[in-house]
Amino acid sequence: MQKSGQITAGTVRSADARSSFATLQIEGAGQPRTITILTIEAPRITSSRYAITGQVRYEGVDGAGYLEMWSHFPDGGQYFSRTLADTGPMMKLQGTSGWRSFMLPFDATGARSAPSRLVVNVALPGRGVVTLGPLTLASQDGADETGAWWPDRTGGWIGAVAGSVVGAIGAMIGVLTSLGRARRVVTAASTGLAVIGIAAFLTGVVALTRSQPYAVYYPLLLGGFLCSVIPLGLLSTIRTRYQALELRAMRAQDLR
Repeated sequence: MQKSGQITAGTVRSADARSSFATLQIEGAGQPRTITILTIEAPRITSSRYAITGQVRYEGVDGAGYLEMWSHFPDGGQYFSRTLADTGPMMKLQGTSGWRSFMLPFDATGARSAPSRLVVNVALPGRGVVTLGPLTLASQDGADETGAWWPDRTGGWIGAVAGSVVGAIGAMIGVLTSLGRARRVVTAASTGLAVIGIAAFLTGVVALTRSQPYAVYYPLLLGGFLCSVIPLGLLSTIRTRYQALELRAMRAQDLR
């Protein structure tokens, strides 16, 4: 879009240490303004429910800003969707936030035809910097066309279930180690967790480089880091504990 002259507002920035993809940065001027960042003429929409999805981060936004999408129809109708919620992917832009997913959905059920134009704006009431990652026009009629490996809700479930399972295994390792029992089971479980953690972390890195949403790469990176670093750090302590117990048992046997 930049090469063809379609970028009329904001600054396009190349991938850097903070993001693995090109971004569009918009700055507030200290007074209310609405900046058009994207216009899609004759969008290829074949379903009645659709959405613009992507990632956004922002710094020092005064008041409550928002993202909005206007759907223009051939009969002259114009309708908008805005991110004005307090939580979730339709949360308003307020204060400072790291990368998070957002969604601008619209339900055109009953419309005589598909929209002829989509316009995406950033509305800022005052000062602030808003940065957008790649945007996707997605169907919301069941099939996920965002390219995400799984939706946000699934990412939450993955984090919750994985955390519970890892917590239970960690508790088992701690109890058995303190009792000095099942050394092979403890060692195998610790090693297995570390291997799974490394694999999950590397998968998270791949997800990040492929511009997967926050709900995909964050659980993988965090879970992988915790599952690999903690068990690897404790392996030495576990071995020392079992060796000490074995030495104590040998000394007790010698005294007999």
